[in-house]
Amino acid sequence: MGDVAKIETKHRRMVSEIPHPASQAVIDELSKLEPRSMAGFSSVVWNKAEGFQVWDGHGNQWLDFTSAIILTNAGHSHPKIAQAIRDQLDTHLFYSYCNPTEIRLKTVKAIIEILPPYLDKVFLLSTGTEAVEAALKLSRMHGQTIAPGKIHILSYYNSFHGRTMAAQTVGGFLDQQEWMGEKPGGFHHIPFPECAFCPWGKPKYENCGAECLERSLEQLREQGVQDDLFAGVITETFQGPTVAFMPPDYAHALREWANKHKALLIFDEEQAAFGRTGRWFGFEHYGVEADLICLGKGITSSLPMSAVAGRSAILDLPEHGEMSSTHTGNPLCCAATIANINTIQEDGLLANAAALEPVMQRSLEDLRERFPGYAGGHNGKGLAWGVYILDPVTRQLNPNVAQSVITRCMELGLLMLPTGARGTLKIAPPLCITEEALLEGIEVIEQALAECIGES
Repeated sequence: MGDVAKIETKHRRMVSEIPHPASQAVIDELSKLEPRSMAGFSSVVWNKAEGFQVWDGHGNQWLDFTSAIILTNAGHSHPKIAQAIRDQLDTHLFYSYCNPTEIRLKTVKAIIEILPPYLDKVFLLSTGTEAVEAALKLSRMHGQTIAPGKIHILSYYNSFHGRTMAAQTVGGFLDQQEWMGEKPGGFHHIPFPECAFCPWGKPKYENCGAECLERSLEQLREQGVQDDLFAGVITETFQGPTVAFMPPDYAHALREWANKHKALLIFDEEQAAFGRTGRWFGFEHYGVEADLICLGKGITSSLPMSAVAGRSAILDLPEHGEMSSTHTGNPLCCAATIANINTIQEDGLLANAAALEPVMQRSLEDLRERFPGYAGGHNGKGLAWGVYILDPVTRQLNPNVAQSVITRCMELGLLMLPTGARGTLKIAPPLCITEEALLEGIEVIEQALAECIGES
């Protein structure tokens, strides 16, 4: 990476080259001992993280716009969550399998208290992928109570739901599925209604959500896949790399279609829940009811935990022994979950995310005005945002420039999420971030973009 000029601000401190030689030794040894897929993610060897900042072990300090992959909603190492984990350690109950515990009961109650009232049961798991797998299983079980062949699942291109076989098959990055050879059957994809890149070529949104859905479904019908075969439809609340939300009329049309054909509507809320969008759950912005939601990441702001929440009639379909998990309701993770929910409430983090939304909106509009050929539109709510980085000639997404900006931001003391071939800048700081720190981070993005496109 070369030398980095020393930087000293209230929220950033860069005093050495990145990676520091000692950090490079750690990276090199990991590359020898871990699979190649783990290499190349970051040149920052994390040593400590608190609030909305991250440190290496050599005096460098970053402002964090990643929340460690949109996980630390309450902030890194929040003292209330840390204390709850310590207190649970002192009880000498670290693990309990599926045996009943009081702390599992308290955790399920804490989640149900913030859910819409019609979602009245919760199944605790370990990872987001596991939650998706459970939701798919429940959908097919429910479908088969209606008709034997009602097992098909509808999902969206460019969506991500995990890396196990069914979760990755239902995901919409088809180039990541080649390893399967023969894919599981019954999974079908349609375009996500991302209006900035309309799948039907419309120059702008025209209250056409229902039309968009119908055109997509008609293509499946032409392939012989009829609506009544679908057991469920799963969508990310917002598409991960671009933070694109569905138009509300599309979401309502999707709910009506699911009702008509007795299919379950599933929102994958891994990135959108626990205050990220200024509400407890991101799908609430759509004004529709979900049948199942998949939760994870921000559920603890720390330890591995996930969940499926849904209606009793669906969650109760599996008999005893048909749906369980080795680490369900792990006591340490339960303690973190309860403390996380309490912290988000007590620290006013929903309100902070909502209050900073217009700040983000104005800042990204300013960025677009300064770089009209490169900074395209933006999507987001609360503290989840995506900015399109474009080729000024073709007006198509430019992943090379986007990645260069992300790398330069890291050198300047700001951590950003890579979005691969999508060509976007994704902004998702911990919900405890201050307006001052948020604006400083946007200034870093502006500087990095100017440098990467050759502007002074």
